[in-house]
Amino acid sequence: MRALIKDKTDVAVRNIEQPQVQSADDVVIRIALAGLCRTDVFMADGLINGNETVTLGHEFAGIVEDAGADVQGFAKGDRVTVMPVIPCGKCGFCNSGAKDSCQNTTMLGINHDGAFAEYIRVPTNTVYKLPANVSFKHGAYSEPVAAALAVMKADISPAQRGFIYGNNRFAKLIRRIMRSYGFDNVSIHDPQTEKLEDNAYDFAIETLATEVAMKDILRAVRPRGRVIIRSRKHEPVGICFDLAVKKEVTMQAVNYGPFDEAIALMAEGRIQVDDLLGDVHDLESFAAVFAASKTSETSKVFFKPGTEPEVE
Repeated sequence: MRALIKDKTDVAVRNIEQPQVQSADDVVIRIALAGLCRTDVFMADGLINGNETVTLGHEFAGIVEDAGADVQGFAKGDRVTVMPVIPCGKCGFCNSGAKDSCQNTTMLGINHDGAFAEYIRVPTNTVYKLPANVSFKHGAYSEPVAAALAVMKADISPAQRGFIYGNNRFAKLIRRIMRSYGFDNVSIHDPQTEKLEDNAYDFAIETLATEVAMKDILRAVRPRGRVIIRSRKHEPVGICFDLAVKKEVTMQAVNYGPFDEAIALMAEGRIQVDDLLGDVHDLESFAAVFAASKTSETSKVFFKPGTEPEVE
């Protein structure tokens, strides 16, 4: 099969062996569409530690091709998407049913072969069925929706006033999700064109992790306000501790919301995301697509790894 491979410092489309079921809980999926994320670009550029050789990509939807003997609830032909962060299954959190708190997770496209390929093999506990009214493009967008949905885990309420720092696609997605839960007093702040009011907000949601951004956020939240950390920046970011302590702010980081709830938000029409979804490219266009993603985040772009006609 064709796959977009990072091999040491080289990134190229190669022909490799198609994955097969190896263990009883494996699911092999034929990939219909796979979305491009900054994490994929960072991995390609060597900015994230992972496998020396790996197939890139982690946001995708497709069709079940094969399944292991212990797999229940999935059959060949099922339309599915996958949560790409895989808990270890061995730690105390996993053994107590709190796999969302596992600190030994691994990830598709970083530690395991990912989704920029015609087929992928994943464990069954990461697979979710797509409702009939959710397209493959929307299904491949489930991971960003689940990541944005994580803000609902923060200790905030609809009665409070808040803002989302960063005028980007992810900020727009977060605001739409929050509005679906009754948070109507939340604005998006564009640091390029606007100035925040000091000491005026009950909470702030960060989507742009820089030292300047954190200073702006800390000035804007009220004393004893809340700062919600959302970015997955891999390098340290400076924070003005003096201001944080003086204001007695609470900083709360959030990871993912429930994956099934993310799918339901789209299936039930509680959020609209079509305008956030962009063009579909073949794998061979990866260099230009990766380069363009570094300067524009107006829409999510996708790869169609296979040669078969796309089905909805």
